Amino acid sequence: MSKLGDRIRKTMHVEAAPIGFRAVRPAKSPALLVTVLLDGDGKGKVAAAVEKGAGAIVLRGAEPDDVKAAAEAAGEVPCGVWPEKVDAETIAALVEAGADFMVFDAEATPATALLEDKPGYVLLLGGAPEDTYLRILESVALDGVLIDGWSGPLTLRKQVELRRIAGLTRKPLMLPVSLPIESGDLECLRDAGVSVLAVDGGDARALDELPSLVQAIEALPGPRRRRETALEVLLPRAAEMVAEEEDEEDEEGE
Repeated sequence: MSKLGDRIRKTMHVEAAPIGFRAVRPAKSPALLVTVLLDGDGKGKVAAAVEKGAGAIVLRGAEPDDVKAAAEAAGEVPCGVWPEKVDAETIAALVEAGADFMVFDAEATPATALLEDKPGYVLLLGGAPEDTYLRILESVALDGVLIDGWSGPLTLRKQVELRRIAGLTRKPLMLPVSLPIESGDLECLRDAGVSVLAVDGGDARALDELPSLVQAIEALPGPRRRRETALEVLLPRAAEMVAEEEDEEDEEGE
């Protein structure tokens, strides 16, 4: 299991209430994981991103030497790669350099590239995928699905689409977001199946706002219970009709 996959699972885990008078609740896992996207030559920003609260790092187009330096700077924080070219040889070299997971495009990636079982994999998903394709993705070993081309604001239509993808693939969603973002939107994204927020680390302002984002995530309330509307089947005058029938039977008996 990749470190990214392990962290994502912790965000999806709901802690049970402690038992006993003096039971101490363990540290709460964040409801959303924040990953920072950096260009391959942005390895110098890794330490700052981790210090500000990044839970994972993604290097776009990075070479093995860049990955090695970034992984050392990231420490225990998982460092992944979004390579320009994906094949078995490239993945092996990136894993050797310290890459924890790979972001890949299914259209351009040879199937044999995913035979390497050491890293985790995040699928880049764009366009308007059909339900059948999304259902089949459930059988693919993925740490998550990165929604390509996403942009706000978060409308109900977009939230429903996220629910559709998460429900059919049964995979955690990774979503690119722009900062700042309202806490209400964070709650709606989490409830729609989003587990990872991807922030562009090339934007210095976004990195400055990263601690505020992490604090907002930590302050999120627990998942809301879905409002269920009880459907009542109304039989017109059912009780009265039964009473009338009983009266008629009594009269006949007399």
